[in-house]
Amino acid sequence: MNGWHETNHDYPGLDVMCGHLVYIANPPVPANPPYACQECLQEGTTWVELRRCLVCGHDGCCDSSPRRHATGHFRQTGHPVMADQSGGDDWAWCYIDELALSPGDE
Repeated sequence: MNGWHETNHDYPGLDVMCGHLVYIANPPVPANPPYACQECLQEGTTWVELRRCLVCGHDGCCDSSPRRHATGHFRQTGHPVMADQSGGDDWAWCYIDELALSPGDE
């Protein structure tokens, strides 16, 4: 599939499933521009961390950033799954199912 699974699979007994893994692009779509929030660049604002849309590759700033462009991208497009793009953490989030996702072979 695409290499992502629900984090709760790491905990036996929890069987909540994300119904949106099928929307994740395989192979991943590259961001344009990479490692930057395009909306923040256009507005002249700054971001704290970045989130990459796993459907289309859009990089947007996180909810700790003043403008929250990643969540805005979800609301505008309906693309449900964003991944951490700032490095150090390897996780994703499904806005619709409100589930954390982990990379790996599932």
